[in-house]
Amino acid sequence: MRARVVWRSKEEGGRATPPLGEGAPPYATIVRFLDINEPWPQDVVWTLVVEKIESSTDGREWLANVRFLVPHAPAEALRADRAFELYEGAKCVAAGVLLPS
Repeated sequence: MRARVVWRSKEEGGRATPPLGEGAPPYATIVRFLDINEPWPQDVVWTLVVEKIESSTDGREWLANVRFLVPHAPAEALRADRAFELYEGAKCVAAGVLLPS
């Protein structure tokens, strides 16, 4: 599935620079879907793989392919127009939205 991802700057509490987002190993981190009304962090979290297709000139906004790291993850969770955040530990480093096919 494709997604639009915006990386938060260090001043916004995110990363000093966005990850490379291409090549091996792919960038993968914890995803939080914003439409779930549960405390964070949840008891069960999933790892999202984010592979950059293209980026803005400053590199902070990406069009990317996304998928869960493991095959038994809930594939139905990846649906169009769903907003999410990416976490590295307790730090939210990016926000995004899943795009229609």
